Amino acid sequence: MDNLVKVKNHLDKFLPLYVAISMVVGFYTGLHINVKTHASTFKTLNLLVVIAMIYPMMVNLNLERLRDSAKSWKQILIALFMGLVVAPLTAYALILILRLFLPVPPNLAMGILLAIVVPCSSMSIAYTGLSDGNIELATIVVALSFTLAIVTVPLWLKIFASSLHVSISIWLLVKTILIVVVIPMILGILTRKYLLAKLGSEGFLKLKPLFPSVSLIGAYVIVFLIFMEKSKLVYSKLAVVGTALIPLALYYILSLLLITFLDKWLGISYEDHMAVTFTSIGKNEGTAMAIAIAAGMGLMAIPPAITPIVQIPFMVGYLKMANIVERFFKK
Repeated sequence: MDNLVKVKNHLDKFLPLYVAISMVVGFYTGLHINVKTHASTFKTLNLLVVIAMIYPMMVNLNLERLRDSAKSWKQILIALFMGLVVAPLTAYALILILRLFLPVPPNLAMGILLAIVVPCSSMSIAYTGLSDGNIELATIVVALSFTLAIVTVPLWLKIFASSLHVSISIWLLVKTILIVVVIPMILGILTRKYLLAKLGSEGFLKLKPLFPSVSLIGAYVIVFLIFMEKSKLVYSKLAVVGTALIPLALYYILSLLLITFLDKWLGISYEDHMAVTFTSIGKNEGTAMAIAIAAGMGLMAIPPAITPIVQIPFMVGYLKMANIVERFFKK
């Protein structure tokens, strides 16, 4: 079992390196193969990898703590308010400032807003688990975010662009949360019960390092797939990509600083803070791209497509600062 701990520590220690390698190799591979020919295959593969990444985290899910986390109304409200209200307003303000210096086409501006307006992704749960944060709280916030997004996404899009008729698939949001959160959670709970009954508490604890290791490997694979699939789109629109990256990068910098000092000021624990941070700031670029494509706005799909270029380094960077953040919160 010591080998499991060593593997987990190794993957955790070199996480930025492996993420960077996954990004570069994925981008290079995508430029040299015809991804569109195998689009349906990659779509299925993405789904399977996300489930494989979330499922091990759910094995560590404690139902008693899940019930207790549901009572953490302050943390839940902060995460929802930051993710569904503050984030869109921040993105809108950044776009207004950017347009003072650079020409930003309306469709590109809507795409940037769309990338930030959508709820958090299932990756938020994985990041929370890898940082030893409150997985139960993160799971509740992800579920509530997707549910509320049925109202908040079209509402924000209407406010920001009343002249653009952007449609949203409610079923897409519902299906996403069922597949990437609810199903892995049920499988994880059943697996946990089985392992506890068969191995006992001590045996389960010895096996525990295996689950985050599998999630980390799944994270590397999903990063590779994302950059492989979007490489040609990014490469063909470098000027547009450069313009869109500016407000996206500023959004993550400002949001991470704001949520860190806000949670510290409110006296929230480190474990709850990591759940609040990753679920309120991380975004689901897949859902955003689907909405843009359904609306027939080609340029709108670019910001959601390039969001991983910014989001992954910032999320992984904050994850690697977990020890510093923990000391800051326990001061």
